Amino acid sequence: MTAPLDAVRFDGDLPRLAVHRRVLPCGLEVIVHPDHTVPQICASVWYRVGSSDEGPDRTGFAHLFEHLFKASPARLGGFHHYDILKRAGSSEANASTSADRTAYHEVLPSHQLELALWLESDRMGYFADGFDVERLITQQSVVRAERRQRYENVPYGAERFAVGLALYPDTHPLRHLTIGRHDDIQAATFDDVLAFYRTWYVPANATLVLAGDVPDDVDALVDKYFGTFPRSQRPARPLVVAPPPAPNRTEIVDPFAALRRIHRAWLGPVALTPDEAELDILTAGWSAVGTGSLWRRLVYDAPLAQRVSAWTMNGRLGGELHVAVDLRTGADPAAVRAILDEECARGVDALAIERAVTRREASTIWGLSSLTRRVGLLQRGMLYANEPDVLASELQTYRAVSVAGITAALGRWLGPAKMIEIETVPAAPTVRS
Repeated sequence: MTAPLDAVRFDGDLPRLAVHRRVLPCGLEVIVHPDHTVPQICASVWYRVGSSDEGPDRTGFAHLFEHLFKASPARLGGFHHYDILKRAGSSEANASTSADRTAYHEVLPSHQLELALWLESDRMGYFADGFDVERLITQQSVVRAERRQRYENVPYGAERFAVGLALYPDTHPLRHLTIGRHDDIQAATFDDVLAFYRTWYVPANATLVLAGDVPDDVDALVDKYFGTFPRSQRPARPLVVAPPPAPNRTEIVDPFAALRRIHRAWLGPVALTPDEAELDILTAGWSAVGTGSLWRRLVYDAPLAQRVSAWTMNGRLGGELHVAVDLRTGADPAAVRAILDEECARGVDALAIERAVTRREASTIWGLSSLTRRVGLLQRGMLYANEPDVLASELQTYRAVSVAGITAALGRWLGPAKMIEIETVPAAPTVRS
């Protein structure tokens, strides 16, 4: 299955997504991406608020809102958003929170477009009408249970917290994970939550993307549900630059881990800025199964490792580069570190770059067959570049990655003096008498 030609046009061999963009008087950005080949629509709203916008003692607020926003008993008759969507034939619906945004989307039969608009306008404009203390208490318990289930009582969960603490200073907003801290989640009051909502969840701080089999009068339908909202202002988001971390090594004893892990991390560039593509291709060249230089040396040649992973993360406040090695039982950590040191200083060769760029471009083009993937690309472009269609320029950037470019990026971002390392050690088994 390939994306339809009317939805994705090619300028030479570079794909461009068809979009219609406008801004409502209330400040809401609206992007329409028509695709009439399938009788479905995807409605997506991204709010420009995430865990990086929280105060030092207010961690977890953005993620808490992800849960609070899923239902509005006063206007929805007590039904959960997902219950209503399922009854209407929704094939997909989800919400997520990151350091930079809170996102909601649903895929519905195209004749249910008005339902999607109604639900999202209710979420945006009428949350306060149905909010009460009981609902807050319920969702505080849900979020804290999620933290225990997905972050604390899982293998290498403690490592995730330790990485943030090692990379960022005390006052930096990326020091804590999106899930938030137990004390802060529990301490959130009714007034705190309403103040956070009225600051960040205003129309001017959101982008609505509608993609799929939209009708000719889609603009009028959007106006019907969002056009009466009062004019709003996008809140300022301070740019906090993290200083390079002091090189350090932390050891964690993990009762849930089965294998020793060495996890190294460095700071990286802001999303959609120079060196993002170079470091992304570098990590792909290191960790590609079968051909990656780190994978080959540690998993196949030595063999010292069960698995090698490497990846980058890039956002509005900066980025991160990670390498994680799960050691085989009995493997020598010093030997693993020696290979890591060599490969991190060497980078990757031209063949590895060609493979990684081709693999990434093929994955991107194939992903255009998915309506929700296209919506995600449009939202990401708006979030980081204020342009919905950045696909072609990104592909051009990746095609230009070279050995010299990666070597220069290595010198700017990586190195022993800028590296933190977390070593996870499995806890000794409990001996029962």
